[in-house]
Amino acid sequence: MIKPYFKSEDKNFYLLQGDCMKLLPQFDHKFDMVFADPPYFLSNNGLSIQSGQIVSVNKGTWDKSEGFDFINNFNRNWLKQVREKLKDNGTIWISGTYHNIFSVGQLLQELDFKILNVITWEKNNPPPNFSCRFFTHSAELIIWARKKEKVPHYYNYELMKQLNGNKQMKDVWKLPAIAKWEKSCGKHPTQKPLSVLTRIILASTKPGAWILDPFAGSSTTGIAANLANRRYLGIDMETEFLEISKNRKLEIENPTIVEAYKQKISGFESKKQLQLYLSEEPKPKERLALGYIRGKDLAKLKTLNTFYFHSTDKQNNFLEFPYDLYNAKKLVIYSGGRAKPYYLTSYFGEIESISHKHKSKIKGKEKSETEYYFEVKLKDKFSEDISIENNRNIKKWMKDYCTEYDLKSVNYLPVLTFAENVF
Repeated sequence: MIKPYFKSEDKNFYLLQGDCMKLLPQFDHKFDMVFADPPYFLSNNGLSIQSGQIVSVNKGTWDKSEGFDFINNFNRNWLKQVREKLKDNGTIWISGTYHNIFSVGQLLQELDFKILNVITWEKNNPPPNFSCRFFTHSAELIIWARKKEKVPHYYNYELMKQLNGNKQMKDVWKLPAIAKWEKSCGKHPTQKPLSVLTRIILASTKPGAWILDPFAGSSTTGIAANLANRRYLGIDMETEFLEISKNRKLEIENPTIVEAYKQKISGFESKKQLQLYLSEEPKPKERLALGYIRGKDLAKLKTLNTFYFHSTDKQNNFLEFPYDLYNAKKLVIYSGGRAKPYYLTSYFGEIESISHKHKSKIKGKEKSETEYYFEVKLKDKFSEDISIENNRNIKKWMKDYCTEYDLKSVNYLPVLTFAENVF
C-alpha cells in the first residue's frame, strides 16, 4: 500500500517517495497531463559558470550516463509506465537537452504517442560559455505529445494567442531561467521556473485537472498547478527535495504570497493578467462519491452520518491513496441486492471528511475479513432529493461503471467509488 510522503490539507498536492517506475503500477488513477523533467545524463565531470564562478556540471549519481543503451532503456521504461496513467485525451510534456531529448523523441513514437510540438525554451539569462570553442548553450527543448493518434487533446489556443500580442504563439519561448525568489525554500540543481510550467499548464489543461510529475524535484510543476487551480501528484526519491516541495506548498497557503507570486511569474503582458485570467476560468464541476448499500439497509440511512466502505479497486486490491475520492463533495448511495439490479437512491449527504482506516481502528470491525476501510463522515445526516435518483448523467455513469467492473446484482461490492462532472 502506498502512503503519501505529504498530503496537503486542501487535497490538491500529493507527494510520493520512491522510484516512479515501481510506484506507478501500484495505483489506478488517470491524469490529464504529465510534465516530466527526467535525468539529462549530463553529469560527465564537465565544468560550467554559475554566478561568476566555475562549477562542476555534476548533479548527482542519478544524472550520470551509463551509455546509450542504458539511457534508451531508462526512457522506454518510464514512458511506458507514465503512458498507462494518462487519460486517452491526455498530453505529456518532457524537457531535455541534446543529452537525452533525441532518445525521448524516438521512444515517444515507438510507444505510439503523437508528437505535437518541440518547444525551444530560449533562456534570457543563460550561463556563458567560458571555453569559447562553441556556441553558448542558451536553450532547452520541451517535447509536447498526446497519448493517442486519433483522440483530440486540449489546447488553449485563445489564451496562448492573447499572450503573444494576439498572434499565434510560436514554438520558441523566450522566458527567464529560475529567479532567486523561486528558491525561498531551498535549492534544486535542475529546478524549472514557474514561468515555463505555468504556460505549459494553462496551455494544455482545464481547471481542476490532475497533473503528474514522475521526477518531481522541488515540485515547480505542483506549485504552478496549484497557483492555477489544478491538482498535483509528484514522485521523487530524495528526501531533501521532497522537503523542499512540501515547504513550497506550505508557503503558498499564505494568500499574500500567492498574490505576489502570480504577479512575479513572467510571460504575461501585465502583473495582473494571470490573476484576472484565473478568476474568469470556469470552476470545476462538483465531484461526487458513490457508495453501495444493500437494499435492506436503506431504511437506516436517515439515522447515520458516518459510513464505512471496503477500500478495493477493480482487481479487489486494497487502496491507500484514492486521490479523487478525497476531493468529493457529496456522497450518493446506490443500492441493490441478489434479487434486484443496481439502482440509484435519492439519498445524498454533504461530505465532511474521507479517511482510510485499518479495521483495528474501527469499533465493531476488528474481526472483519476486510483489512482496510474508507471512513466517510457527513456534515449532517442524509437528505432525500428525487433529482439525484432521476439524474440521467449519474444513471449513465452507473451503467458504464457496472459494465467496466462487470458487476451484477449477485456479486455486489460495498465499495466507495468516484464520479466527476455528473451535475
